[in-house]
This record gives sequence, C-alpha cells and structure tokens, in this order.
Amino acid sequence: MRIEIDISAANDPDAHRWLNRILYKIEDGWHVWDTISQPNPGAIQTTTWIRDRGPQGDWVSQMLIESIKRDAWTSAPHGRRVRVKTCPGAEDELTPEDATRLAEEPLVILVENRISDGAFVKRAVVELDKSLHRLWRRPGEPVRFDSLGGTGQMPEEIERRTQRQQYRPRLVVVIDSDRKGPNDTDSAKAAELRHKCEELNVSCWVLAKREAENYLPRILLSQRQDVGADHAQLVQAWDRLNDAQKNFIDMKDGLPEALSAIEHELFDGLSSTDREILSKGFGQDVYKCWTLWQGQAKNELLDRGQGDLERGIELIRKEV
Repeated sequence: MRIEIDISAANDPDAHRWLNRILYKIEDGWHVWDTISQPNPGAIQTTTWIRDRGPQGDWVSQMLIESIKRDAWTSAPHGRRVRVKTCPGAEDELTPEDATRLAEEPLVILVENRISDGAFVKRAVVELDKSLHRLWRRPGEPVRFDSLGGTGQMPEEIERRTQRQQYRPRLVVVIDSDRKGPNDTDSAKAAELRHKCEELNVSCWVLAKREAENYLPRILLSQRQDVGADHAQLVQAWDRLNDAQKNFIDMKDGLPEALSAIEHELFDGLSSTDREILSKGFGQDVYKCWTLWQGQAKNELLDRGQGDLERGIELIRKEV
C-alpha cells in the first residue's frame, strides 16, 4: 500500500509505537511511505516522532529520506492509498492502530482452488508484471492465496472478512465465469459472487474466459512430459480451434457427447476427428502447465489473454 502519515499522528506520542510497526513493514518492502501527496513532506522532521526520539528518530528520518527519493520515480506496484490520522474522517483514513493492523495483513487472493488457480495467477504476474512479482517474493508472504474448495461458500467468506474489522480488508477475489460461449452469461455462482463483491467494495476478477486453463498458451501446453502420444494429438486439435473455441472449451474434461445449444453453435463445423480427440480433454492436471519454464511464454500469454490478464493484474495492483 501507499501509506501517508499525517502530522497529527507523528505528533501523538501514543501513536509512535504503531507508526514504528508500519515502518517495519515498509522496510520489509511490503508497502511504501507515500510522501508525494503531502504538500511539505519534510515537515514531519519537526514532529515528536523524529525530533525527540534519539536513535529511533534518526532511523525514521532516514526512512523518510529514502521514501522521498523513491516517490520521485515510482510507487509501483502499489495502488491502494491509506492515510494515518489521529482522527480519521474519510474512507481511506485510519487511526494509527487500524492502519498498523491493515499494513501487517498480507494481501489475500481468494480463489476457488489455491493450487490450480494460484499457479495461473502467479504465472500471469511473473510474465506480465515484474514489479508485482518482486513484491510477491518479499519475505513474510506479503501476498498469499486462500480458497474454500469451490464457489459456494465464497460470498459468505467475503462478508465475514469485511465485517470483522472497521476497515476494508486487503482482499481480491478471482473466479471462473463458467461461460460456455462468447454470448453466454456468467454462471449463477459467479454472478452472485460479483454482486456480493460490488456490495462490499471488494475487487473481483470474474474471468472473461470459461476457466483459468483457457488462458494456457500453446508453448506451455506442448511442454507436458510423460503424457503419451494422445497429448500431442490433443495439442494439434486444440491448435486448429479458433480463438472463441479455445476460450470456452472445457480444457479439463473436453467436449461433452451432448453439446448444449451454445456449445453446438460454437463448435459447429468441427471435424469428426477433432471432435473425438477433443472429447478426451487435457485432464484435471492440465493446470500444471502453468509451472513449466522451458522458454518464454509472455508473448503467447498476452495473445491468449486478449487483455483480460492485464485487467486482472490491475485489480490486484489496486489492492497492493
């Protein structure tokens, strides 16, 4: 987060221990001290937090200088701003204690499956956003995944997390749309979750494609080892699909024997050979392709993402 420390808090002796704890997390690289939005960032040097505290004040002063230098060139990837005040009066203002509690929380990305969906989100970040990836690798797990084994309990979990404290939690929700075609609507569960997130002001990324595996590029699909000749045939048949078909095919289970009306329209004209090959699907472990690293996948990932990966990363950066 971008944390601005108001003069009122820096002059409050009862706040100093909380401000120090915030600085520890800034020193760890979890957050940045936002000085650019203050009209006179150097004024904090005259506060009791720095002036009357000896070596501790010297440490705070040095952190301030380094933060001013950083603000001169970037605050990436941090998007969320919090202002620490003794008497907060706006949505993004918090007391020193509440601001400390929030700063010490890791950013939680709530997904359906922390293993498969976590691998997808991590790979997108590694390939497409170096500054966010650097933050992810900081000590102490500043960003972590959580899941509940499906979408059914997610709305209740989001409500629980937002109601247990006075401030908005550090939370981003990611969910498959489960759409079966470009003209299909989000599943009822995805729509319910989106509505709950909008109601509680929580960032929510409903995937534009059917599921996370629909973003896999060919370079990663083709790298799977020890899966037999059938896999090579699957990749070739998948390669012959158009973009819309790749976006909404069930990657794990393949084409069903009885297509829905939406699927029938989307896959009409597919050869009987490709239809038979693709009916097998890539299996439940196809998500492991996200962890394969022979060759750069960035360009193909951008092509497959069609702008949605950048949108998802921007939602995460909003809460970092």
